[in-house]
Amino acid sequence: MKVSLKWLSEYVEIPADLKAFCDRLDLTGTGVEGVEIAGATYDKVVVGQIVEKKAHPDSDHMWVCQVSVGENNLGKDGKPEPLQIVCGAQNFNEGDKIPVALVGAEFGDFKIKKSKLRGVVSNGMNCSERELGLGSDHDGIMILPADAPVGEPFADYMKLNDKILDLEITPNRPDCLSMKGMAREVGAMYERGFTDPLDDPIFNLAENQDLEPTADSVEVTISDPARCDRYTARVIENVKVGPSPDWLAQRVTAAGARSINNIVDATNYILFLLGQPLHAFDYDKLANKDGKVHIIVRPAEDGEKFTTLDGEERTLTSDMSVIATPTEAVALAGVMGGLDSEVTDETTTILLEAATFSSGHTSRTSRNLGLISEASLRYERGVDDNPIGALSDASAALIAAVSGGTVRPGIVDVWEQKTEPIMLGFRIPRFNAMMGAEMDRDYIISTLTRLGCAVTVADEAESVAASCAEGELLHVLAPTFRPDLEREIDLYEEVLRLYGMDRIEPTLPGGAGRCERGGPPAVQAECPPQRAQRPGDLRSGRRPGAARRGPVGFRRDRLQPALYPHRGYRGAGRERAGLRAPLRPGRRGRRTGLLPCHRGAVGEGPPSGRL
Repeated sequence: MKVSLKWLSEYVEIPADLKAFCDRLDLTGTGVEGVEIAGATYDKVVVGQIVEKKAHPDSDHMWVCQVSVGENNLGKDGKPEPLQIVCGAQNFNEGDKIPVALVGAEFGDFKIKKSKLRGVVSNGMNCSERELGLGSDHDGIMILPADAPVGEPFADYMKLNDKILDLEITPNRPDCLSMKGMAREVGAMYERGFTDPLDDPIFNLAENQDLEPTADSVEVTISDPARCDRYTARVIENVKVGPSPDWLAQRVTAAGARSINNIVDATNYILFLLGQPLHAFDYDKLANKDGKVHIIVRPAEDGEKFTTLDGEERTLTSDMSVIATPTEAVALAGVMGGLDSEVTDETTTILLEAATFSSGHTSRTSRNLGLISEASLRYERGVDDNPIGALSDASAALIAAVSGGTVRPGIVDVWEQKTEPIMLGFRIPRFNAMMGAEMDRDYIISTLTRLGCAVTVADEAESVAASCAEGELLHVLAPTFRPDLEREIDLYEEVLRLYGMDRIEPTLPGGAGRCERGGPPAVQAECPPQRAQRPGDLRSGRRPGAARRGPVGFRRDRLQPALYPHRGYRGAGRERAGLRAPLRPGRRGRRTGLLPCHRGAVGEGPPSGRL
């Protein structure tokens, strides 16, 4: 997952030391696979101004332009001098401000060079949004506001300079597959608060009560609740599909996606910001003759054909789920929409889907079809069904804001199975004894609260029943967006990883019959007096309290007495633990030394081996 530090810093304070921040992420379980300096892509791209536009002498559609780029091109007298650039676009005029790629600029494998176009020298390129990776518009040059300063680096003017972290999010942390989740995580790491992105006024929903209620025109049926816990639908009318506002296109681009149009970008923005996949259908392509829509979430039929948004016809199986009307499938549930119901420039009414689908069915569908999407990645790991209604409202408000649309009143919400939060106990003495640390109650409560848990202190009777002193037992309500918090030990792990395992003094494990000097005081108090350690204990591995590390080897039984003939030396003549059903004949016994390993390796290795 790509995380823009510029974007993330709007919700939580980011440390100034990037290396230390990345190291801390690694230590707390979020791997940093790479750091990308955004804006470097636009090296040698500057703001220019068309000062002269003349028809090409040998072309009926090309123009020879004189483009001012300020101090980026100086004449022999040391003063700024316009560049001559040949351009085929038709949407610009003299005086327009535009992005200009100077000689030496690179766009992937394409490098700008001084060249001749039909005999006329060209010293750069006037750029479109698509060439800059800021949109899909390739019909003309990107026209900048009139107040854009000539000669300023394009990345500085557009505020594209950023640091992008490429993070490895473990499968048990679906909550971190969003900017909000990462803001919460960073806040917990550094004991800081974070701002909820939903507090942004752009997400305040205003429904038009004069329009037909959504429930009067939309019906949703879930044929198999095991495949879909919750499905919601909203309708936005009078939308105008077009390019996204700059801020929206930049956010989507920073997250690693390509800006397409304002509707698609808005759904992707919600996915990256809040972790909720969405899909926007063209309402009119779903409606029947009376203008109503009936959405059915059902299993696909074996052999059913379906064409996805990428134009590929795919053969489905009954293990896959589809979103359908009574006549045809219109989307692969949790994976990708269909070509026949996609939003186009002619779309005026949107049906917005916000749902959660079975992680198992979604995973098998995406892999069997070779179709892994940002949506399927999140559904595979689990999307919380509880906030979907609120996120649908926020998404509809955003789409209306960027498209000029109006939202119909009401939402269709079919909620078949609700995920309930889990109440867990947290015994502080047990935690400190197991972890080998002494953490106070306030720190533990603060850490769990910052992670989204609701924590209360148990009363005296409950504490006594759990063999704890008063105030040492906590009741922790694990949030539904953390499906990995299922047991008390899971809470221990959360507190420990944020406290820092590197801060724990190494000690040998403690417990009844496994005590060692240097263990936690709570454990030492219960330990029986230790016997003196005999010299032979170190050779035989019988160290009180020592935890065995590494694999346990099982070697050929017949080699043991042959290699260790002297009684009392490394276990010869002693009863050894063994397997009842060894994987290979003659390898029942546990090895008692290194020589059997070497002898076995030589005996099974090349003929030239020596022992």
